[in-house]
Amino acid sequence: MMRMLKHRSKQQLPNMLASAILSAAIGVLYFSYDPSPADADPNDMAVVAARPIPVPVIAYKPTEFSESNQEIKQDGQAQTQQQPGTLTGRMALLMNQLLLEKGCRLLDSVSDYTTTFSKQEYVGGALTENQVINLKCRHKPFSVYMKWVVGDKGQELLYVDGENDQKMLVKMGGLKGRLMPTLKLDPHGSLAMQESRYPITKAGIRALAEEIIGFRKKDLAENLNTECVMLSNQKFDGKDCYCFIAHFANAKESPTYRKSVIYIDQESCLPVFVRGFGWPREEIASASPEELDEQTLIESYSFTDINLKSELATADFSESNSDYRFRR
Repeated sequence: MMRMLKHRSKQQLPNMLASAILSAAIGVLYFSYDPSPADADPNDMAVVAARPIPVPVIAYKPTEFSESNQEIKQDGQAQTQQQPGTLTGRMALLMNQLLLEKGCRLLDSVSDYTTTFSKQEYVGGALTENQVINLKCRHKPFSVYMKWVVGDKGQELLYVDGENDQKMLVKMGGLKGRLMPTLKLDPHGSLAMQESRYPITKAGIRALAEEIIGFRKKDLAENLNTECVMLSNQKFDGKDCYCFIAHFANAKESPTYRKSVIYIDQESCLPVFVRGFGWPREEIASASPEELDEQTLIESYSFTDINLKSELATADFSESNSDYRFRR
């Protein structure tokens, strides 16, 4: 019996080694090779290549701003130093809130929209690569369809409130999408939140506007030492915008954010570009303002090509849509 076992073991050893090598090769392909899917829309990449994600340059720096943790100046002093075309202090905070509330009322008048959504976030101890996503959003029932064109290109996501057991559907892009079935994930679960600061239930323009409105209401109601300036005649993606720059006094009043930059479209009053910066580590606290922003960026979002007259159909939020890959 022992001889038979030894003989069988010798026969199985090459097979086991071959299986191990094959598994390793598949693993390398799975984790390092991620081509665009064969059925990817070639127009996706063409649009992105033709229109790189714009990052506005702020050509204005208020002299009363404190880039370090110095004591925030009082509103009265700030108002005396304001330059033409700007608002500062509580007036700027209030205007930020009112404009976004007006934008939300505009969204109340439309049932859905499409946009190109770009995001970069600090998650899991690192800043993610920039992602560009074709986004469709419906307000009632709240529904979101996303397709990645930069970043996890080819990946698709679908969430419809009240459907799929309140789960979101995710179809990976590239080779992973061919090997793996559609994933059904809890929007608030650890897997879904691995590369995102907010759940899919908070996706879209309205959710971002409401988040900022909440901060402005808190600033005003609690009379926090938030230093804010509103700049007129700013540009983002070729559109006339208002730009709001807020500096927060300390981590006690604002645990997450040290600074925020918000561009609001003058015509629609919708937020089109938002960046948030966290508090620096001690070793970089004395860095220049530009270096400090680069080192402490925690989130960057933009919405371009916003179409409020898209007239989306039910099929746009259906997993059985033949243009989608959830059932392939």
